[in-house]
Amino acid sequence: MAKKIKFSEDPELRAVIGKQINNALGYLGGPLSAARQKSLEYYLGDKLGTEIDGRSQVVSTDVADTVESMLPNLLRIFTASDKVVRCDPVTAEDVPMADQATAYLNHVFYKENDGFKLLYNFFKDALIEKNGFLKVYYDESERVEHETYKNLTEDEYYALMDTDDDIEKISEEEIVDEKVKGQNEEIIARAEMEISDPAQLEIIKAQLPKPILHNCTLKRTIKKGGIKVESVTPDEFLINRNAKTIDDADFIAQRVYLTRSEIIQMGFDEEDVMQLPTAQVSLFQTESLIRERPISAFPIETPTDRSTEKIEIYECYVRYDHDKDGIAELRKVLSAGVDGSFILENMPCDGMPFVSVTPIPMPHRFYGRSISELVEDIQLMKSTVMRQLLDNMYLTNNNRVAIMDGMVNMDDLLTTRPGGVVRTKQPPNQVMTPLQAQPISQQAFPLLEYLDSVREARTGVSKSMQGLDADTLDAKTATGVNSLMTQTQMRSELIARIFAETGVKDLFRKMFELMVKYQDKEKIIMIHNKYVPVKPTEWRDRFNVSVVVGLGTGSKEQQIVMLNNILERQLQAFQLQGGKEFPMVTLQNMYNTLSKIIENAGLKNVESYFVNPELGKQMMAPPEPPPLTPIEKIEFTRIDAENKRKIADLELQYQELSQKNQEMLLDFEAKIKDIALKYNTQLDTAKIKADAELDKMIMADNTKILEKAEKSANMFSDQLKGVNGSERSNQERAGTKPLIPGQTIIRE
Repeated sequence: MAKKIKFSEDPELRAVIGKQINNALGYLGGPLSAARQKSLEYYLGDKLGTEIDGRSQVVSTDVADTVESMLPNLLRIFTASDKVVRCDPVTAEDVPMADQATAYLNHVFYKENDGFKLLYNFFKDALIEKNGFLKVYYDESERVEHETYKNLTEDEYYALMDTDDDIEKISEEEIVDEKVKGQNEEIIARAEMEISDPAQLEIIKAQLPKPILHNCTLKRTIKKGGIKVESVTPDEFLINRNAKTIDDADFIAQRVYLTRSEIIQMGFDEEDVMQLPTAQVSLFQTESLIRERPISAFPIETPTDRSTEKIEIYECYVRYDHDKDGIAELRKVLSAGVDGSFILENMPCDGMPFVSVTPIPMPHRFYGRSISELVEDIQLMKSTVMRQLLDNMYLTNNNRVAIMDGMVNMDDLLTTRPGGVVRTKQPPNQVMTPLQAQPISQQAFPLLEYLDSVREARTGVSKSMQGLDADTLDAKTATGVNSLMTQTQMRSELIARIFAETGVKDLFRKMFELMVKYQDKEKIIMIHNKYVPVKPTEWRDRFNVSVVVGLGTGSKEQQIVMLNNILERQLQAFQLQGGKEFPMVTLQNMYNTLSKIIENAGLKNVESYFVNPELGKQMMAPPEPPPLTPIEKIEFTRIDAENKRKIADLELQYQELSQKNQEMLLDFEAKIKDIALKYNTQLDTAKIKADAELDKMIMADNTKILEKAEKSANMFSDQLKGVNGSERSNQERAGTKPLIPGQTIIRE
């Protein structure tokens, strides 16, 4: 049944939603929206608004250069390894399952969602427009597919219909299979000739396949649930003005524009949806217009019919006293209209589905500062200097000329071309005087270099870090270059650390919570090149989620050199330990070092190069026991002889028991025959047979007892060998020799 829209119900909730939307940051423009528009314009290199017709209008691209220079380093830090996130176990027994949780979280982020693209949009929005946003939620979506099948047999048809999906038959046709029909008639005719019993003939006919083929068209509805992560453009996100974090906010909303058709597909009544007001998209999408302007001069869609008209939808998360108990509960409210006055849905929820990052957080404020803000004034000044420098060069190459009026042909003078002739009525030096322009290049170029140095100091993006400074390696020592590189990387590393500890960590924490809550079906994923079943609902309260960020001292090359030195020291310590894993270095320590080297080299799959020692130990065959000493051989020979003697005694007892039982049975049968012949009576043969069977069962039980005794003797012998072997190895380590009974310990 379609969901009805509440046009007039709950006026108090409608008033709360309307006030919160109107008071939210980012609604209907404002300083925040204006600042983001300006940053977008500077990033795209739009005109500055100070252009003069006929003069240079060049625009410097410092904002774009800075942002695009920082992105590669940030993305490399997060994506150099195939593990962006790691689950730390709470207790020691949770360690094996922590590997499963880590692998599954990264699988969902990278495979089921486009993890790299999400991080790219997330970080780029933050660098340009103050904050970047992602939305993470559990999506129980439905996909409808239309399928057509022809000439299906009965088994194929019923196998097709017997699935978990919701199948609706649109059309169906049954036709006769002439081939199967002919085969059935031939089998029935042969059976009638050979079998005269009608009942058997009916059984044979019932077992024959039906000569029917199916042609059908199906509508299959596939329901699929999973973790969904989406990028949210900054102009879609609304938050109350006094909020400091997303989780503590009283109101958060996402403003989107959906067609009437999309809203109907969400399950709402078609008649109610058609009554919703059409959105005035051009009034609110100012930032989107700037974003799309380089592609289209007027990027506003014109609906082709009423079903494709846009409706303004607000997905609101508001703290509201719904049950009137004096405590505000978090509710998810789906509303439509300019101020959200039409309530589509109202339900309780557990938390906010949004996460955010900002490169320069401002204390006690939700919105931080962007890298674009730090460079915008530099771009304006550099553009102004570059324009004046170019105008000066134009004037130098095309000087202004003072002329005597009426003595010079103006058309010739204004036509500038190589070899051009200017006609004059008097000698040229008497009627024309060039006005020399003063070159400003000596002042302009140092000013541009100074502005570049200011930009480098603000952002940490320098020519040296980008490899553009030709004098870096020639004019500076290796120590100086290393110090310079470290200082320039500190700003990028700080931004990466801020991203990791805020938005990225919150993202994976919310993903983990959704998995534990909703992912109740078992899934198969690959862990260490093995397919392992995982069930996230078993992970509740068993792990701490932490983000792994590839940060360290120096560049990747310097870290590889440092790790190689550490590995060399570990190998030396391992050799001093005599090739054993304790007390200083273990194989796991060396494996961790090798893993870091592989990650810094840009290779993601460590298992392709080295095997985890924990897995390697499981794959290794157990070591062969050490050879026996002469004393042990004598002792084991004595034990084996004793066991064989006991087994021989048991076998002799068994043979005697069997012989005695056989004699008793023969004697019993002879007595029965004597009684029958003497009295000529009919005896109870059933009872006699039962007694005989009882005797056989007793014999079988005796046989089992003998076999069990033999097995126990063999097991005792094997255990004794193992115990003596372990005792012998322990005694060797303790400096003693193995003993035979009655022998005393002798210290070597």
